[in-house]
Amino acid sequence: MDGSSFDLVLWLIILTLFSYLSQEMQILRAISEIETYIAFFKSTRDKAVNVLVSQFKRYSGDGSKEFEAQLERRLSSLIETYIILPVDLDPFGIVKKIKHVLRTGEERIEKEVATLARNASPADVQNLANLVEVARELNIIYKLVNHYYLIARKFKSLWLILQLNAQMPFVLEEVKAVEGALESFSKGLPIGDSAGPFVASLLVRRYKGTYIEPVKDTYVSKINVENRNVYVVRAKGPGGTTGRLEEAVAWVLSREKASLMISIDAALKYEGEESGLVAHGFGIAMGGVGVERFEIEELAAKHGIPTYAVLIKMSEAEALSTMTEKVYRGTLQAVDIVTDLIRQYPENSTIIVLGVGNTLGVPA
Repeated sequence: MDGSSFDLVLWLIILTLFSYLSQEMQILRAISEIETYIAFFKSTRDKAVNVLVSQFKRYSGDGSKEFEAQLERRLSSLIETYIILPVDLDPFGIVKKIKHVLRTGEERIEKEVATLARNASPADVQNLANLVEVARELNIIYKLVNHYYLIARKFKSLWLILQLNAQMPFVLEEVKAVEGALESFSKGLPIGDSAGPFVASLLVRRYKGTYIEPVKDTYVSKINVENRNVYVVRAKGPGGTTGRLEEAVAWVLSREKASLMISIDAALKYEGEESGLVAHGFGIAMGGVGVERFEIEELAAKHGIPTYAVLIKMSEAEALSTMTEKVYRGTLQAVDIVTDLIRQYPENSTIIVLGVGNTLGVPA
């Protein structure tokens, strides 16, 4: 072998080695980054559990070590609880089945929380139940990410590791958003998602209305806006609940013929959009699984009621954290927009206004 051939072979070996080492370094870097994210997710989950335990101790009225050990066991059981949605192979009637399962889980968790926190008020019980949901969400995120990471390491899959690493910034945003809810639910402060009920509350206060509770955890107020009958529907506060708006709307429509339905809710903004921006739309503005929205849409279609939506833009972190000044300004603007929409309809019209969202920190 002459010198030139030897140099060529040597360069090929070096390039192959460099390529291999480069790939290994890329994998090690991705693994290191994923492990850093997982450590943060675990610490956030543990923080949520600690906050949860301390809040329950505050309302338990029992400081014994035996009760504390029992409390931690029962809270761990609540955090590990799963909601199993019904089989959807035959979609007929699936909405009622989902609603039944969700209501069963919601009521059972609230009963368990009330048992553990004997000195808590009904509003405090709802806030504690929301804290349980926050801890459950963080626990699921941590376990899911850790599961995929361990699978990728087990099979030594470069592509699984790189795909998981690429998703981590988005998961981190969600974790930080959920983490932001800890302080609000612990202190009972309004969050960004409270924008809809907050607008409804401001509207009722402006026109000096009073509330009744025809449906569990749901308020209805009849107000007069320049000779127009307006039924304002929102979840009961100041505890953290989204109410049963679909049942309240059915209650109103069993007594009145409505000409318009306006829903107000928080909406996720795009990156680059300003928080608190108010947007308009048609349809029912309501997030979640979709059971309540489905039933309200059915009622609107059955009675031929036009549906209009007012959306208050915010990020996911703002939706779950204490309400910011920009979002608050958006709610004030939304009140004026809803009032203008009502004025566009003839006098003696009946209009339903839905304040959609979590009523944490929003009193009657």
